Order: sequence, then C-alpha cells, then structure tokens
Amino acid sequence: MKHLFLNLLLLLTATLAAAETPSDFDVYLLIGQSNMAGRGPLEARDTTEIIDGVWLLNAEGVPEPAVAPLNKYSTIRKDLSMQGYNPGNEFGAVMHRETGRPILLVVNARGGSHIAEWQPDKANSYFSDAVKRTRQALECGTLKGILWNQGETDVQRKTPDYPGQFLTMITALRTALAADSVPVVIGQVGRWNWAPEEDIARFNDSIVPATTRLVPLCSYVNSEGLERRFKNERDPHYSRAAQIELGRRYSEAILRRDK
Repeated sequence: MKHLFLNLLLLLTATLAAAETPSDFDVYLLIGQSNMAGRGPLEARDTTEIIDGVWLLNAEGVPEPAVAPLNKYSTIRKDLSMQGYNPGNEFGAVMHRETGRPILLVVNARGGSHIAEWQPDKANSYFSDAVKRTRQALECGTLKGILWNQGETDVQRKTPDYPGQFLTMITALRTALAADSVPVVIGQVGRWNWAPEEDIARFNDSIVPATTRLVPLCSYVNSEGLERRFKNERDPHYSRAAQIELGRRYSEAILRRDK
C-alpha cells in the first residue's frame, strides 16, 4: 500500500508538472564559447531559484524550469564544474517580463571553441548539435532569435575572414531550422588586456560590425563597461555582474527588432 501511494504521488507530481509546462514557447538558441557557456561565479541562490517564466531544454530534449548553470545540458560543454553564470539568466527573465511569453532557452556552448569548429561542413561539428537540439525545442515553440557570444579564440589566432565564416554558419543554421527571418545578435568580447589591445579593438570595432553588415537581420551588443572576472589575470571571462548586463543588452537588441 505504501509503494502504491508513493507511485500515485509521483504520478500526480509528474502530471501537475506537465500541466504547468506551456505548449507554445518563444525559443532562443544561445551558442558560442566560454562567455556564452558562462564563467561568471555562481551564487548559492542561482542554482536553486527558478527563473520566472523561463524554461531550459534539458538532456532529454524536454523543457524544464530554468535554473543555473544554463549550459549544464550542452552536448558539447566542458566539465560541469566549469559552467557558471551566463547571459541567458537575465536575457530570459527580461524577455518574459517584457513580452509576457514563456521563454525556452536552448544553451549549447563550448568553451575555447573557434569559428571553424562551428562550420556546417565540418564532421562532428558543434553546428549539428545546435541544429539537433533546436529542432527538439521547436516541437513546442517557435524560434525567435539566435544569440552568439564567441571570438576570443579567433582573436588570439588572428583568424582570417571571420565575417565570411560566420555568414556561412548562420546561413546554414537558418536554412536547417527554416528560420530565414530569425534575428541574430552577436556579443562583443571583453575589452581588457587578455590579448593584445589592438587585436581586441580590431575584433570589436571592425570585425563584429563588418559581420553584422554582411549577415541579414544581424546586430551586435557592445561590451563597453563590462567587467572582467579575474582582476589581475590575462583572462577573457566576464564577471557575474557583467553577464547580467550582457543579458540585458541582448534582450534590448531583440526587443528593438520586434518593434
């Protein structure tokens, strides 16, 4: 009898959870390298408090209430212990508040990745995982935007034709997801001395704007004033506060396009 009661309780809990999960989400894909994966320090409440109105695509391809770290279900992530606060927390919260819509985040980033690894013609590329997981999310919603935060590795490599490679990737991604009119927002990289100053400035002030001019329905968010996590190290990662502000800037960029 006790086991029967427990089974019924579990069934009731699962049924209630399913009933509370929306059937029509606004879906956003968040991809890139470590600052999108999130390296901001987590506070204790971040890992227990559900972000109001925001869901996260889990490892089974099912929406669940969003709790940090948001890159924990990424199929291409590094060790779970490395996943921290990312811009998706604030982005999702603002988008829900401003639109009143349930938000479903597909977060599939990989620290240290470079643009070549995201190309559609590369075997076992990160591109195919992004497509697969987004398609799972589209079974219960509509893709409303793609957020991209990447470039630190390519700054250090001095990658040629970054805009062209990004165009190839986004064009293929939009085609695979039947999402030609979905906006894309790029985040600039941190502006402190984690790499030669002239290389960082060239990426932020020349390459990123050139990329947005080349790619239709593409804009970028500025990294001016965003703090670094480690004050005395040559490290490209944003602080928790910077990730919150970055998420707000991403949301503003999407909302501007919706007006």
